[in-house]
Amino acid sequence: MQRLAARSFSVAALCVLAGLSAGCATSPPPPAYAPPPAYAPPPAAPAQGPVPLEHWADVHPEAARELGDWVRAHPQAARRFFDWDGHHPEKSHEFVTWTITHPAEGIDAFAFTHQGWPFFNEVMARHRPAAEAFMFWCRRHPPAAEALMNHPRALEWAGHHLYQM
Repeated sequence: MQRLAARSFSVAALCVLAGLSAGCATSPPPPAYAPPPAYAPPPAAPAQGPVPLEHWADVHPEAARELGDWVRAHPQAARRFFDWDGHHPEKSHEFVTWTITHPAEGIDAFAFTHQGWPFFNEVMARHRPAAEAFMFWCRRHPPAAEALMNHPRALEWAGHHLYQM
């Protein structure tokens, strides 16, 4: 009797399931799933332009202090670098950019790849330790060095206004 009741129950369950299946086949499909809208970050702050040269030391105080240390440690070379920047700002900018983008290269590699720059003949002969220290400063403070060099003749300006050279 229990077997008969169990079979009756399974047959009844199958009938119910079959009816549901048939009903599902004739009913409209469920609405398509629409994913939630993609996350959009808040709008970025407007890009700020270059820092005015007069505020460079305020924005990069550690770099400005260390550049001042370099000036005090190498006053003759600093005067020469600042003067060179005043006359050849595009070349001094290229020197700083090259220094930052070639972190494993020394002053010899720069001079070799920029032959015909008489300033570097003098630097190599008279101010090599100062030039290497300046390169170290550029590599230690790349954003500050780039921000400074984005202003033509900025080294010359810094020499006169920040370091009284």
